[in-house]
Amino acid sequence: MPAWEGKRTIAVVTACMTAQGLPAFVLNEVEVTHDEAANAIHYYLVEADLLMAGYEEPFVHFAEGEGPEFLHPAVRQYLGLPLKDCDPIIIALTEDR
Repeated sequence: MPAWEGKRTIAVVTACMTAQGLPAFVLNEVEVTHDEAANAIHYYLVEADLLMAGYEEPFVHFAEGEGPEFLHPAVRQYLGLPLKDCDPIIIALTEDR
């Protein structure tokens, strides 16, 4: 991870559970310094946000650049969030087509 000055926003996709025990994907964005990111502080910040929002463990985190390339765009699409400029447009074909 190349160093940067000041704080930077990092998007993190988390697979977790709802308070009702159902699986969920959650997308959080946190601001951290390079040193904080290198020490995984962004995951602690995300977990605090998740717990405050009522989500439960286990938490499996994927920051941008971790996991498969399609994960963040797919979760954004699934959650109905706008894609980032660099995200591909995903069209899922069904058996109808």
